[in-house]
Amino acid sequence: MKLPAFVSDRSTTIKIAAVAVVVALVVGGAVGLRATRGLPDDAAFAYGDQVVTQADLDRRMEVLRALYGVQEPTDKADREEFLRASAKAVAVSMVLDDAAQDKDVVISEKSARDTLDRMVAQQLGADPDQAFTDLLANFGVSEDDVLDEVRRQQAIARLFQVVTEHVVDGVTQDDAEAFYDEDPAQFAMPERRKLGNIVVATRREAAALMTRLADGESFAALARAQSLDDSTRDQGGALGTVAASELEDGYAAVAFKARERTVFGPVQTDDGWNVGIVLSVVPAGQPSFVDVEKQATESARSDRALKTWRSWLKKRIEQADIEYAAAYLPTDPNEPPALAGDTP
Repeated sequence: MKLPAFVSDRSTTIKIAAVAVVVALVVGGAVGLRATRGLPDDAAFAYGDQVVTQADLDRRMEVLRALYGVQEPTDKADREEFLRASAKAVAVSMVLDDAAQDKDVVISEKSARDTLDRMVAQQLGADPDQAFTDLLANFGVSEDDVLDEVRRQQAIARLFQVVTEHVVDGVTQDDAEAFYDEDPAQFAMPERRKLGNIVVATRREAAALMTRLADGESFAALARAQSLDDSTRDQGGALGTVAASELEDGYAAVAFKARERTVFGPVQTDDGWNVGIVLSVVPAGQPSFVDVEKQATESARSDRALKTWRSWLKKRIEQADIEYAAAYLPTDPNEPPALAGDTP
């Protein structure tokens, strides 16, 4: 089960940025160091007057594993690094808990509950309540543990908005165009194809469809009559105009080799056996700023937000009061968490 981008009223790009910040805390983080004052033998670290024991850390990580599917490595060296990263992640979240409180960021229990209920309903199958109960039992965590984590992540994402909204709202058209001009290639459009698709249960059924299509039968009519895909069947199998990255790899490889106005398949995917058609091809190209002004504006807003967040977070890190046990001491305790590529 994964946390969605559930807290932002801003654009998709800014939502992704906020969630990227949250996810970065799971795989890495940073905290300032204080002078060593001695820790209990079972301590992982201390933050101010709070001692987080190894058992406390394990319990918190079990909650994160339940939510994010984070797996502890089996290799000894990787496991040691994982433990250090886990301690950093929890320490950073505690620093940010205090920062959220300082800025009067409050997440109600109802908001966290509504989000959790939505996650459970959307992600846990036909009997979500039972599946959620089983999930809690499998990881040895309680519903309150999960609710606390949901509330914490909502607060961090809201804090991200509070810290960055002044720079995000100040991005002008000129700013967006300057951002575009720095690296137009990031806005290059990949080849896209308008596709139709029919899903059936077996390869034999798919082969029979290929024969009927070769004999001139209507693709859309066959899709409406036989496709198992509820989302496209009534539209005659229309998938819309998509890039290869939006499709399963095996399907994309075949669909993007087929010639325009030809049928391809059978191709097996997670959904079944597929027969597709390439209705048209939109070549790859470099759009002008005018063509991608909205996207460039959102990218410029996101870039500014992340730079502002990192600068602000670095100051919080430097002021943090943290002491690690030797086994949990990170190699880079004073650096802010690095996002992949420093972009959302």
